[in-house]
Amino acid sequence: MLKERIIDSGDCKYIGQFLKDLPDNVMLNKVTTGSGMTSVVLENEIKYVLAVPFVSLIKNKQQWCRARGIQPCAVFSGGADEKDVKAFIGNKIIVTYDSLKKVTKWLAERGDLLEWKLCVDESHKMVDSAAFRYDAIESVLDSYPKYKAFVFGTATPVNNDYQLPALRQIPRVKIQWANLETVKVNFCHYENKINDVGAVLAIDFINGEREGNAHIFINSVKSITDIVRKILKGGVVKHEDIRIVCADNVENENLIGMALSKEYFISPVGSEVKKVNFYTSTAFEGCDIYDEEGKSFILTDGRKDFTKIDIVTVLPQIIGRVRNSKYGNTIDLLFTKNKYICDMTEEEFKKKVLKDLSVARRDVISFNSFSKDSHLREMILSSSDTEYFIIDGNQLLINENAKYNEMNNFSTINNTYYVSKDGTKSTIINGVKSFNGIEYKYRGMERVIIKGLNKAKLGRGASFKDLCIDSIAVFNGESGLLRSAKVVGIKNKFPLIYQAFYQLGTEKMKALRYREKAIKSALLNISNELTCSVKIVKMLDLRIGVWYSVADMKSKLIVIYKELNINQKATSKDLYKWFNLSSTFRRINGKSVSGVVVTGFKIKLTN
Repeated sequence: MLKERIIDSGDCKYIGQFLKDLPDNVMLNKVTTGSGMTSVVLENEIKYVLAVPFVSLIKNKQQWCRARGIQPCAVFSGGADEKDVKAFIGNKIIVTYDSLKKVTKWLAERGDLLEWKLCVDESHKMVDSAAFRYDAIESVLDSYPKYKAFVFGTATPVNNDYQLPALRQIPRVKIQWANLETVKVNFCHYENKINDVGAVLAIDFINGEREGNAHIFINSVKSITDIVRKILKGGVVKHEDIRIVCADNVENENLIGMALSKEYFISPVGSEVKKVNFYTSTAFEGCDIYDEEGKSFILTDGRKDFTKIDIVTVLPQIIGRVRNSKYGNTIDLLFTKNKYICDMTEEEFKKKVLKDLSVARRDVISFNSFSKDSHLREMILSSSDTEYFIIDGNQLLINENAKYNEMNNFSTINNTYYVSKDGTKSTIINGVKSFNGIEYKYRGMERVIIKGLNKAKLGRGASFKDLCIDSIAVFNGESGLLRSAKVVGIKNKFPLIYQAFYQLGTEKMKALRYREKAIKSALLNISNELTCSVKIVKMLDLRIGVWYSVADMKSKLIVIYKELNINQKATSKDLYKWFNLSSTFRRINGKSVSGVVVTGFKIKLTN
């Protein structure tokens, strides 16, 4: 096992305060995000090629460079090309993993490759991406030994047992920081409907029921569009309130375009912050987000088969991504269970991975033995774990690197999270976990229940009883500005409940079993603004053109007279004082029943 060298930062906060350059030919564990590693690369005088996993990260670094008068050559689709690289006279090139092989070739052809140093930023993505970005990983592995020197940098070091074999012998260096902040993780496990929870969360920020701005990290554009649709159904949001940051490609543009209106589009990570900001994996690593009022959330559904990376595996990267937030290293984690949070030991999980890989090898052999037009090929692709496959033209190859990604994900979660493993239940629980020099403090938080007020926020029909119970909890249990926003919202949307609470009180509403009609009657009864006749008519609540049984009307009048303390005998003839009625009979269950149809009102009802 390689020995790890320690670099003591003293009392410094950023790498540039104690190093003029990064060490050569090492795996550099910078421990914490936002420590200024790429700032050293981009600000010193050394010729650097900075390789990053995503185009969005290049654009984010370009924005950072412009603010400091640095002019890098940025190679990506729509950016610099071969001609630009060969003519470039500066000393900073930024490139994606995928295009590094091309840049290396161009520098070699212009004759100065050995004057350049390579920094592979967010290098844990090498293992992470091995399961589905085979070409990008091969680009880096083929290129890095050809430079004058190299450094692989990350705040999320990979267990050397699960590192890509080509990188295992690279010496390791770790920066030792003084006074690292504790990461506070508020978590809640959901069985399902986690997108409903995300929508309610977003609405609360937009309505002012939660302080600050929401920064929601979620690894699925489909989930984002689903959440936004739910928000829009609630009818409380404008497109100016929402920002979507994801990979800027045709597939995502089409997903957003088909699911939402044209006002919703892909924004760069450095664009203006909104009340609710969604980020996919394109912004999990390396990007700088600035918002003093920013609150960070991870929203992840471990059951989604279209999610290539479960966000819980990159918690150390997301923490502190909103650089200047006054809420510090605090994050809310809303999750459904995934395959890595389980009762298996590491050795048991490893056996499962190796078994799955063995099955994939068998499927590859079968696939390549069938004719090109065989339907059996499609059956294999649709029924197997595709992370173990590489499609090369008409051939199917085995992706051996995928097993390292699986094992590293398991190891990361079980090292980072405080996970219960008692044989019957495996989930994140309260507690403290130390990983890579950082202390993670886990605390369970109250579950968001989709009923009552929350259900109404999503534009769905909620029971009057649930609305009453939730509203009473708001009126009685919260304080300050946020309570004020919620009370105003209830007053505007559910004036009857607001009036009932402040005029009848909690106990009376409970005694009436939160029945809407009963509460309306009770409010009419205590009103000083309405005449007795108007109260009776409102409590009867009769409709023009509707037939009513005389016996039923008499029974209702008896109850109403009692509630209003009217000391006289109730008779059906009393109805003619307030209504124009037409007498008629109906046969009900074979019997002739006397009744009336309301044709008009004799008194004026005031609002």
